[in-house]
Amino acid sequence: MFIQSNPGGAITGSIASGGLVYAFNSISTTPQPILSPDPARVSVTFHNPGPVDIFIGPMMIQNSGSDSPLVPNVALLGGCFRVYANGGALTLTGEVQKQWQAFSASGVNNPLTVVMSRI
Repeated sequence: MFIQSNPGGAITGSIASGGLVYAFNSISTTPQPILSPDPARVSVTFHNPGPVDIFIGPMMIQNSGSDSPLVPNVALLGGCFRVYANGGALTLTGEVQKQWQAFSASGVNNPLTVVMSRI
């Protein structure tokens, strides 16, 4: 008998728990936390199914070698990533373990789907 396993296969052990999909339906122009810190996070995908662009950014950024709060808005977008409306997606890998926030270009009740992976 020969047993073979591939990375992420059914026999492979990991800290992944599956089901790491988050649904938001109230993204507005005020930044709000969308992901808590997770030291095991390897990648995160943000998908925008709605009609308004969404901006994603970490809660803390590096400034002069230490963490500083990021307080973005539609006029101050430095430190943010744009996820375009109507199906836009953004996947970040690597250093994505800190807390993340999101806000919309306009309006309220904008949707956002977030998929997190620990593998």
